[in-house]
Amino acid sequence: MTSIYGGPESTQKEQFPIAAWIWGHRLRTGQTWIEYMLEFLSVLSGYDYQLGRGLRGGDADLAYSIPKRLGLRRFIFYDGHEKSRDSRDTRALNELRDQLRRTMPTLNGHADADLMEQVRSLLRSFSAIEEARSWYAKALFPVHEEFLLWEALRKGSTKNNYTASVDDLELSSLDKSMDFRARNFFARGGEIYYLILSAGTEHDPELRSRIGERLHHLLTNHNTTLGQIAQIIDRTWSDLALNSDHEGMITGKLGWILDPQCALYRQIAEDLDTFLDNQLDSLECLELLAHLISFHMLLYIYHRAHPASHPEGHAAGSCIEACRPELLIDVLGEQDGGIMRNQSARSLRQHEDWQLQQAYSFINQKISTWVNQYAGAPDLHERLDEEIRQFFSTSGRKIKQDYDAQIKAVERKYDPTATDRDLLIQIYSQTVFSVLESEFRKNFLSVHRKIGRAIGMIAPRKGPQPRFVLGDTLLKTLIMALLPRNAPPIPFGTLLERLYERYGIIIGPGEVSKAGLLERLRINEEYYTRNRDALRDRMLRAGLLQHYSDATALVQRG
Repeated sequence: MTSIYGGPESTQKEQFPIAAWIWGHRLRTGQTWIEYMLEFLSVLSGYDYQLGRGLRGGDADLAYSIPKRLGLRRFIFYDGHEKSRDSRDTRALNELRDQLRRTMPTLNGHADADLMEQVRSLLRSFSAIEEARSWYAKALFPVHEEFLLWEALRKGSTKNNYTASVDDLELSSLDKSMDFRARNFFARGGEIYYLILSAGTEHDPELRSRIGERLHHLLTNHNTTLGQIAQIIDRTWSDLALNSDHEGMITGKLGWILDPQCALYRQIAEDLDTFLDNQLDSLECLELLAHLISFHMLLYIYHRAHPASHPEGHAAGSCIEACRPELLIDVLGEQDGGIMRNQSARSLRQHEDWQLQQAYSFINQKISTWVNQYAGAPDLHERLDEEIRQFFSTSGRKIKQDYDAQIKAVERKYDPTATDRDLLIQIYSQTVFSVLESEFRKNFLSVHRKIGRAIGMIAPRKGPQPRFVLGDTLLKTLIMALLPRNAPPIPFGTLLERLYERYGIIIGPGEVSKAGLLERLRINEEYYTRNRDALRDRMLRAGLLQHYSDATALVQRG
């Protein structure tokens, strides 16, 4: 039986999308790749850099606490190009800038407008998320803990403008309509990563503590001057708005993941621990960390989508091998006439098909349970309809209309007392899946493509026939997660073996053979050899590989 691991919020009294019951609450297409790291670090800092907090049945302090930092965010991002201009924000920014001019020390006394703009430009140069978002949904690259910004939403900002005179408002009321807790509006992939690490370190307190300490050091012991500037700006607004500590904090409770004994979670925690033991510049470390976290989320999606994914296998620890993905990497591009490219694209489509099949399988399991539970009941249709509506998210006008129409058609056509039980299970499963499939495709199925393209795991970034690739930055990140600090160099062939065993990355003929693809794809082994050699040459050019006179090629940690 599947076990749920996470926060205290009930999973029985609320409807959730299909994906949440397979991959946890929650992953969504709208989330950018960098947000997985930003949210994770925010949640971790909100638990004082301790993993394993906020779990049901665990410590009493279930909520994480994060500063709102609206003053800092508004100072940096609210400007003349703002898409959601609001007179309350305009006044708040002017008040903040006036106060900073009076209090910010300079050689000539008070700060002037030019200095304010220089400070703003400096901080905005660390922007991590801009796109077409409003100022309260933009974010900074976390060069310091003070740069962590939790996504917000101004209620009613798209429906009407604030028309009353803002001059009559208390400063403390200018932020009143900001919402930080719209859980079903925001994606929460960072919470899932926090839960994965917590589950993976459940029986290893030293590993759990070490990860938290290293991340705390990364976010607080570097770029301290920038952190102090950010803190002064935000505290100035808090003092102006008379915010108490409680009012200036966001509190949140965790969602959930499933199968907490899954061996992949332990592997992910080990990867992160090995990676964090480095001597990189803090900015480069954060860049690679973002790649590692996003790659882990990609791996997590593929792992749980695999046809062999089952609670018993996750609990027994056999899932690493049984659910290993088949990420056939195309290094050659057009050098072989597109042979590897086509097969890699086919591999990617297979992983998408597995996600769809996993969604259908979950629906089928639930329908089967209910049909068997109410077998022989003359009101079987009514009972199934009630169970489906209570469990699955059938809200939304179009989904509700489609569901009502299709269920009524099933009820008219099939007599529950005269229809074969297996046929009823099949018909209901197909009906529910056909109704919910569009939501699944729109809000979840493209998550892996979005992450993969951003981190150099899927190409092209835009355009047809996406396929698996392996960018230099991602490859360097994985090498640092595989090889401990001060470990001796390993042969290039050993690296390829480890990439396959640990992540399912397939490049050369050895990995193709282990994965059983030689027989299935029926492609000459020479193509895989050339694919391997092309990666070796690229790694040499990128400085990731050392080639010695005896034809030995060694990989060492950067």
